[in-house]
Amino acid sequence: MTCELANRQYSLLLYGELTFEEEELVQQHLDGCEGCREEFSRVKTLHRAVVNCEAELDGALLAECRRTLRVTVAAIGPPKKHSWFDGLTWGAFLKPLGAFALITLGFLGARLTSVGEPPQFSQSSVPMASRVRYVEPGNSSGRVQIVVEETSQRTFSGETASEPIRRLLLAAARDSSDAGLRVESMDILRASAGSAEVRRALIFALQHDPNAGVRLKALDGLKDSSGDPETRHALAQVLLADDNPGVRTQAIDLLTQKKEAAMVGVLQELMRKEDNSYVRLKCQKALHEMNASVETF
Repeated sequence: MTCELANRQYSLLLYGELTFEEEELVQQHLDGCEGCREEFSRVKTLHRAVVNCEAELDGALLAECRRTLRVTVAAIGPPKKHSWFDGLTWGAFLKPLGAFALITLGFLGARLTSVGEPPQFSQSSVPMASRVRYVEPGNSSGRVQIVVEETSQRTFSGETASEPIRRLLLAAARDSSDAGLRVESMDILRASAGSAEVRRALIFALQHDPNAGVRLKALDGLKDSSGDPETRHALAQVLLADDNPGVRTQAIDLLTQKKEAAMVGVLQELMRKEDNSYVRLKCQKALHEMNASVETF
């Protein structure tokens, strides 16, 4: 692998989006190239800074921007039929640019937290935006009933061991729209894997999360509970069903920490269907250590 190709993979590596083979190639290149190790360190620092940077937007400003956007879009009206050069002025450029800027501002402030309300941790609760959801005409008196949906962004802080914070982290770990958020939540939750509730969340992510990076984080969090029957059952299922070789390899490591005769059949079944040479090698080694055949009879 060349340095240029390796540089293109760093972001994918950090977010767990590379295949097991691709990740191995990048790691091998980094092991032998000091310049690329320094570049990768800079990329990690940049990613960490981006993740930790959180813009704080004023709720009133956001609502005003959205109102202005609606007015601006309405004022532009439908496109007129004319030559491309007709009416070419700065205003023609500035209106769409202004609308784009307002849309961008609205998008940045639209990510909301909708789980739980532990008031003791609340630092702010500011209305962010309003949206009319339903309008019902009244009687002849001229009254009308309008249902408005209001959304808000709130900030919570506290110890990870506290119940309200843990509840929010568990909710974030199941956010289907943001793999990066799930990875970060898993990384924090794994320190509390001794809790039955957290362990079940890690098992659920291991079995159902579509992102391999999240599943690997869940596996990492389950290391200390690999002897738990529920955990071992989930590891056996993942070993035979997960499509990521890195996940299967790590599942073998956790399952073979405790030598059990019941695992022999699972490993033999994996040998029968596994097409990845590295995973087969790990599986074969585990079976030999357990004095078991690699074949099923």
